[in-house]
Amino acid sequence: MAEELTVIAADPADQPGVYHCRHDWSETEKTAFRIAFIFFGVFCIPLDVGFYQMIYHFDYPNLNYRHLTEVVAFFNPQFINVFSESGFFGPASYVNLPLVLLIAVLGAFVWKKLDVNRTHYDKLYYWLRVLARYRVAYAGIGWGYKKLFVMQMPVQNEGLWNTELIDFFAKRLYWEAISVVPRYEVFLGFAEFISGFLLLFRRTTGIGAIITFVVFGNIAISNHAYDIGEQVPSACMAMLSAFIIWYDIPGIWNLIIKERDTKIRYYYPKFNIKWQRYTRWLIKYTANFIFVVLFFIYEVYGYTHNDFYKIPNTPGLAGAKGFYHVTQFKLNHQVLPYSPLDSIRWQNANFENWSSFSYQVANRPQHIEMFAAGSYPRDEEVYDGKWHFDWKGDVRRYGKSHKRKKSGPDQRDLNITWEASGMAGRQWYFYRADTLNHILYLQNKNKHNRAQRQVLQFSRPGPDRIVLKGTNEFHDSIEVILDRSKKKYPLHFLPSQANDAQP
Repeated sequence: MAEELTVIAADPADQPGVYHCRHDWSETEKTAFRIAFIFFGVFCIPLDVGFYQMIYHFDYPNLNYRHLTEVVAFFNPQFINVFSESGFFGPASYVNLPLVLLIAVLGAFVWKKLDVNRTHYDKLYYWLRVLARYRVAYAGIGWGYKKLFVMQMPVQNEGLWNTELIDFFAKRLYWEAISVVPRYEVFLGFAEFISGFLLLFRRTTGIGAIITFVVFGNIAISNHAYDIGEQVPSACMAMLSAFIIWYDIPGIWNLIIKERDTKIRYYYPKFNIKWQRYTRWLIKYTANFIFVVLFFIYEVYGYTHNDFYKIPNTPGLAGAKGFYHVTQFKLNHQVLPYSPLDSIRWQNANFENWSSFSYQVANRPQHIEMFAAGSYPRDEEVYDGKWHFDWKGDVRRYGKSHKRKKSGPDQRDLNITWEASGMAGRQWYFYRADTLNHILYLQNKNKHNRAQRQVLQFSRPGPDRIVLKGTNEFHDSIEVILDRSKKKYPLHFLPSQANDAQP
């Protein structure tokens, strides 16, 4: 059996290896710990059936950074889902916390009846802190990678720059406010990564937990402020960080507030049997390899192979990127004059670096795409304000089968709707370019309008002009002349260059 070892963290050379517990715990301490052990343990070990179904259905031969993100970043007990505005963005989204607390209180009552002679829980307290450390550490590292490689808030695109602010959801404005300064996004990613990395080591656990508490707490507040809808996972990580640092608070208080010399005593189990030591090393180093080293390798591979999970990776029509004025628009061989109220005539159009094309029309409502799985009702859901219980957990993330059919790059790019997520005002199309026959095959990227397709022949009389002819989504004949705008975007220039560019 493992012996009990108390280590004096403030001075490792002082009294090394004292084999006794800190003290016998009071009944109040034991009761509080029993509740805390069950409560925080549920947040450290996923109990959602849907989580394990998701892992089972991973495409392991083609494992990538997106799979590992799903493992470390999201799971939290969410057996009750409330379909209401408050359930998505407000206090009702936290309904599972009091549920878990109730379970913890009932479990602690039974535990007390079955374990009346225990004098302390030093060993269990140690292991619970270990679970919490690694749970928060891998979440911080996983999301830190997303920002370090500028994936979570990717750079803006032509369509976004030419969408009116009134058509933006608050959540999209928040994302873009960060993405306009990639260095700041990298800084945020570094804060998440380094704090998570510090939690992997005993000596730096305290400073790591303090930073993760601040980082994840700030993320939770931002999610509430901008109606993003992912506040619960980040709030849970902040809560676990607070639990980790809780042990050190008396010592920190004495040192900083009371200005007294302080020694914080940590309990560490001593592994005398070989299989115990080897099992510990195997679990520790395997997990660190997968969620730190392998995760990093996958991120680098995705970054260097243009595999950004929010951006299509098929190159667009060469040299076509830009914002275009619609110089002429013909419908069934009849010229349509410009009108700001026309739902057929394009007002302007955009080609991106990748295989996405968009244009603006008036009075054509559409479902707005979202990019946070738990932040909006799906088509089959309504704001009924009722509690929906499911053992799968988060029914928006795990409620459907995770058997995913393999798809080629065209299907991947069609399903990436980041350009239109959280915004209205533009019609977005994925296109496949047949450069030999000069034909564009377009399909609407909105999930509710996938049946809308266009087949347009293209010609390029000049470097800044594109002529499109063919059949639109309503099976009408159209002919469109697009002329590239010389519009300047202030974000592309230094202040002195922007002033020089003004007429």
